[in-house]
Amino acid sequence: MRIDTKSVRYGAFILTAANICSQILGFIYRIALSRLIGAEGMGLFQLVYPFYSLSLTIATSGICVAVSRLSAEYAALGNYLAVRLLIRRAVVVFFMIFLSLSVLVFLFVDVIAVHFLGDERTKLAIFAMIPVIFFTGIENIHKNFFYGTKNVNPPALSDLLEQIIRMGAVLLLLYFLLPRPDEQMLVIIVTGMLICEIFSSTFLRAIYVKKIRKMPAGGEKDPHMTSKLGKIAVPISFTSLCNNLLSSLIIIIIPRRLVLTGMTQSEALSTFGVLFGMTIPLLNLPSALIVGLGLVMVPKLSENLALGNYNDLRSKISRAITTTSMFVLPAVAVMVPLGPQLGMILFRQAAEERFLLPLAVGTVFAIYMVILGNILNGLGKQIKSAANFLVGNLLELAITYYFTAVPWIGIYGYVIASISTTFLTFMLNLYAVSKVAKLKIQWERWFIVPALSAVLAALCARLVFLHAEQTFGGGTALVMALIIAAAVYLGVVAFQGTFSKGTATAKV
Repeated sequence: MRIDTKSVRYGAFILTAANICSQILGFIYRIALSRLIGAEGMGLFQLVYPFYSLSLTIATSGICVAVSRLSAEYAALGNYLAVRLLIRRAVVVFFMIFLSLSVLVFLFVDVIAVHFLGDERTKLAIFAMIPVIFFTGIENIHKNFFYGTKNVNPPALSDLLEQIIRMGAVLLLLYFLLPRPDEQMLVIIVTGMLICEIFSSTFLRAIYVKKIRKMPAGGEKDPHMTSKLGKIAVPISFTSLCNNLLSSLIIIIIPRRLVLTGMTQSEALSTFGVLFGMTIPLLNLPSALIVGLGLVMVPKLSENLALGNYNDLRSKISRAITTTSMFVLPAVAVMVPLGPQLGMILFRQAAEERFLLPLAVGTVFAIYMVILGNILNGLGKQIKSAANFLVGNLLELAITYYFTAVPWIGIYGYVIASISTTFLTFMLNLYAVSKVAKLKIQWERWFIVPALSAVLAALCARLVFLHAEQTFGGGTALVMALIIAAAVYLGVVAFQGTFSKGTATAKV
């Protein structure tokens, strides 16, 4: 049987498989990193990361979405000349933005380090991040070209190799160069990041050049290309900037607000590092199961829109939501009863048990909201998607700012903010998708049945672990619990027939 390498299923499978491997490697990397630099070191590095993500958002977010959408549209219409010109134009625009950003960073690095990030020790790392941003931007533009033209193999392979190189470079550098002052420690980590980004960007660029040479010569220049690029990129860049800025502010203010509860700076950074460097990454691990789906949905939905295949469009949306539920809900659910044990095995420090259940709920809503946001982007409603995220982030910032400084609430303030705002954004995106695609929301099939099945699987996992731990030990008991949970979940959903039903959905 011939495999359709251009299908959504194939693309999602390849990207998901690659992402699972990358996440596993990344998790191992994070474990080793936390052991080398400690909780306070992880907290300090988490302060630097918002600068990186914010800068990357400014330089590439809108451009990358535009490349994915427009390359899909041009390729669907057989206009390969326009595809070539699109990538050239995208690279030029990115380079201009990057140069402007670099100048601003050099001029205001002290303000960024001291007043924005709140720690002067981050100054050298900020400078070191500038070339990382450049190579990551080039890499992301070419990744989205491959997503748009339904060739997922190069970015999938690139992600795997990048993770391996990052692990090797960062950990080896730290192993041989530590102990060092905190400022130099951060620069060592960023240098390892730079090495892997240079490789990834060069690797994808080489494959892109080879791919372009093999493309048909047909097509014509699109006189409206710049306008189309701007209409997609500008609003997305603006709203993504606002959203990323708000997300960064949330991360930055948490240690400062915790100090107001009576904690020392070191205690606040350690609490922050445990939550954001260990507990939340543990809960986010299941997102690897579905991230590839979001990446391939945008170009595929754009292609359906361009060709007028509305029934197929609605079917793909329904299938995407169902698939998200099938994989993510049970994976997150079992993290709640088994999270402390996983934390001890992986980090030599138990995950914060008191946060696991509420943050697991927030994680589920967050994954749904991202998938639905990608669907809106594919439907050409990128402004609506970005606006929904903006509303959620504004509310999250306000709740976090107020409650984390209350002595008897503290870090729970962020937990409250996370649950409430991810749920709000999830609902806004869901109803927007339903309205735009004229799609009936299937509450029972999409959410209720898989959620109840996941809870049952989690309860079974807990019971198996408690009974097996004393006899077989924690590690073996953990594996047994996960196997039983998977079997129970698959058995229940198979009995219900939830995922064997047709995916065609009724119009509203």
